[in-house]
Parts: sequence; C-alpha cells; structure tokens
Amino acid sequence: MAAASLSRLSRRATAAAVAPSLRRLLSATSTASASPAVPSTPPPPSAATAAAVGTDRVRWDYRGQRQLVPLGQWMPKVAVDAYVAPEAVLAGQVTVHDGASVWSGAVLRGDLNKITLGFCASVQERCVLHAAWLAPTGLPAETLVDRYVTVGAYCLLRSCTIEPECIIGQHSILMEGSLVETNSILEAGSVLPPGRRIPTGELWAGNPARFVRKLTNEEIMEIPKLAVAINDLMQSHFSEFLPYSTAYLEVEKLKKSFSIPL
Repeated sequence: MAAASLSRLSRRATAAAVAPSLRRLLSATSTASASPAVPSTPPPPSAATAAAVGTDRVRWDYRGQRQLVPLGQWMPKVAVDAYVAPEAVLAGQVTVHDGASVWSGAVLRGDLNKITLGFCASVQERCVLHAAWLAPTGLPAETLVDRYVTVGAYCLLRSCTIEPECIIGQHSILMEGSLVETNSILEAGSVLPPGRRIPTGELWAGNPARFVRKLTNEEIMEIPKLAVAINDLMQSHFSEFLPYSTAYLEVEKLKKSFSIPL
C-alpha cells in the first residue's frame, strides 16, 4: 500500500510540474500560428552610417549640376574674361572667346560638332545651341556665333552661322545650314528654315522668316553698341561670381583628422 501511494504521489508531482511548461509551450504555439509573421524592424543607423550617407548626398548634389562637361577627348574651352553663368551647361566641343557671355540656363551641346562664340558675343537665358554631323546644304555643320552678336533668350540654334554684328530676337529658331550675314536682324519669334540666308543689312521676321525691309545706318550702328552694353553688364555679374568646388570637403577631412578648430 505504501509503495502504491508513493507512486501515485510522484506521478501527481511530475504532472503538476510539467503542466505549466506544457501550457506555456501550447500557448506560444497557438499565438504564433494565429498571428502572421511580423518582420523585425531594422536597427536605427549608427552615427557613422548617417555621416557616410550625408557625405554621399552632398557629393551627389555637387555632381548634379556641372558647368563644363567633357565628352571623350573634347573639353569646353572658356576664355579667362568670358562669363559663363553657374546655371549654364557647356558640353564637348565648345569654345567661348574673350568677352563672350553665356547666361543662366543656356545649354551649348557640342557632342556632334563644334560650337563657337566669338568676341563679345552673348547667348541669353535658356538658349539651346547644338550642331549636327552634316548640314543638308553642304555648308559647315558647325554652329558659329561670331563677334558682337546678340542672341536673345529662349532661342534655338542648330548648325547655323551668324556673321559679325547681328541680332537674333528672342524665341527664334535657326535650323541646319541657315546663314545670317553681317549687320542683319532677325525679329523675335522668327523661324529661319534650313539653308535659308539673310543678306547683309536686312531685317527679316515671321515663320518662316521673310524679308521685311533694309536697315538704316543708325540701326546698323546700334547693333555693336548693344553687344558692348551687354558686355558691360556682364562685368558686374562676373565680379559677383564665386566659383564653387569641393574644397569644403577637404576642410572637413582636415578638421576630423587633426581636430583643429577652424
């Protein structure tokens, strides 16, 4: 009797000890099967990771806007006293001579052929200059804006030639092989078709552009004066222009390396 009672007591004690652990195991299993798997949240980035991300972001922002873009072996050439706005983009075979100015938002893309701005020439805001491989007229496919030429804002020039002392009105389009001879004016909003020529000393306008009248001597004398006035205005912008670079990143590296308060 004593042995039987002792065995019954031992079985009850074992069941009482095992029951809570079984309950916990069963409850954990049921909870896991009832609720979907939730991915664990990633740990917050460390200070070093955040600093690295911040540095990459600064470098990407700097690379986002480039003033001079080399293409292959071609690098834009800008004279020392020429003004190119920080927001302008010059790519490939582009040459900007002395006293010339390229204003904000202009794009000169010399990836297929050459683009040249002569002495004291100006390309106003948001202009686009491009050049094709070949011109349909057999003339040079380069885009040439010669000396004392004023190109108004929002113009499109493609493989055209503009001889010295001319005015191209804003929102004008000059197509492949078009030619504007010396001392001529193209009115604003005009379109010069491919291969069309504006003779010397004439005023053209329209879409497509047509002859309007001969220019007077006073009007011809005013053409270079306008270019000189824009050059004078360029000087004030040029004096306020501060070239930017990645020098500040080098300063940050020195501060962290030597712990020198700068």
